[in-house]
Amino acid sequence: MSTERVAEDPAGLRPFRRSLWVLIGALVAACLALVAVNLGSGPRLTAVDVDTTAVVSSANARLVLATNRQLVDVTPEQVSIEPAASFHVTTSANSVVIVFPQPLAYNTDYSVSVRGITGSAIDRESTLSAKFSTSEPSLYYVSRAAPSTDAGARAADRILRTTTGSTETDVVFTTPNIQDFVPIGSELAVVTVTSDPGSSDPTNGLYRVDSDGSAEALNLPGVGLVHDLQAAPGQSLLGFRFDSAADAAGPHYDNVLFVLDLRTNVSTAVRSREGDPLSVTTWGFLAGGADIVAQQYDSTLVLINPLDQSGGNPLENEPQFDPLVPLGQFANLTAFAPDGVRVAVSDRDRQYVLDLSQGAESIIVPQSVPGTTRYTAELRFLAGGADSTDTDSYVQRVAEFDAATGTVRQYLSLVQGGAARTVYAPASAVETIVGFELSPNNQFLAVQIVPNRETERSDGYPVNTQSTDATTLFVNMATGEVRRSVVGFNATWQ
Repeated sequence: MSTERVAEDPAGLRPFRRSLWVLIGALVAACLALVAVNLGSGPRLTAVDVDTTAVVSSANARLVLATNRQLVDVTPEQVSIEPAASFHVTTSANSVVIVFPQPLAYNTDYSVSVRGITGSAIDRESTLSAKFSTSEPSLYYVSRAAPSTDAGARAADRILRTTTGSTETDVVFTTPNIQDFVPIGSELAVVTVTSDPGSSDPTNGLYRVDSDGSAEALNLPGVGLVHDLQAAPGQSLLGFRFDSAADAAGPHYDNVLFVLDLRTNVSTAVRSREGDPLSVTTWGFLAGGADIVAQQYDSTLVLINPLDQSGGNPLENEPQFDPLVPLGQFANLTAFAPDGVRVAVSDRDRQYVLDLSQGAESIIVPQSVPGTTRYTAELRFLAGGADSTDTDSYVQRVAEFDAATGTVRQYLSLVQGGAARTVYAPASAVETIVGFELSPNNQFLAVQIVPNRETERSDGYPVNTQSTDATTLFVNMATGEVRRSVVGFNATWQ
């Protein structure tokens, strides 16, 4: 006969087990409560993704609001942005995607609210709110030393870095006789005059300057002068026109277009249809790539991909002399749009916008001013995405000649939607507008002026000659306010 013994719980374990069951019960109740709350509430914001640099430097930058649920499509009426900004909104699974077709303002706090947002499975409404602050990119400009009768006594020129929102200025690079420069990422490409700027046969050097001011010489095609230095951001390419010195050894170049690969430090001439070095009068990289639009001596515009001329690298192997794409004949090539597909051109009577993606041509109609003759060759396109009205907007330098008085009145005009308004006019009758550039977000104009043409004096450089008192004004496009001014020229945003 067997007997079973039932083990009894030690007295010390009973309170523990009671506490454990109480804890489990509490956790289950809490989970049920959370589920009930979740089922009874609308979607919640789980992440905010925005590149505060991209939203002020390029069109179509995005703000993504991620939630914990699949969403019903959000409409533009549900979205509010302070300060006001144009936008498009789409819904992607559990995210609201807000696209800004125009870059946003610098140094600004933005608040975004999306009201009445609902999940696709549970019809409960909620509001998503997010805040972010934009930054301001640096800009560079050149300040040349005052000319001296003694070439050896002339002080060094400087490339300076600053912003429109600050009076602080940093010296990035200093060396004698800076002719020109372009930013290349965090570095600079700098052209200097290697001889006395006033000599009968001046020559240039080209340098790559890193962020700490150290300079590395880049290879030019020979001894001579560099014109129209430009960079193709993200492509590791520089481009320029090159004129050989009269007594230079080797091949002699006359305004030949060259491309320099920064990866190999080798310059190669762009070739014509016949395979000869291509001489041009004006040229430029299309924004966002390596493609080039250039104007030949006979006024023919051509579209060139320098990468295709050598099977993918312009500086490896001999070019295959692929035909250039002709775009027509025009007297002037005046501007390149930030979208990378449009250029502005002009002939003796009219101005046009060429859309290279569509093969289309449209006429720019100048605003008429009774009793005057207008000259409106120079313009700068505003940045704007494909769905933005600013794709057909630009700032134009206007010169009105009054035959009755023999005077010329200059000003800068913003043209949007067929209407025009003056955004800058000289402060005095003796001031001259030399040139202008737009900030990447359309917020500021960098207006280069000569304060007094009656006392103007040249600095004597062989290329990119400037007035000794060249001044740049930073003008708010919306208000016309001069934000600040600097003594210098060639203001370029990074």
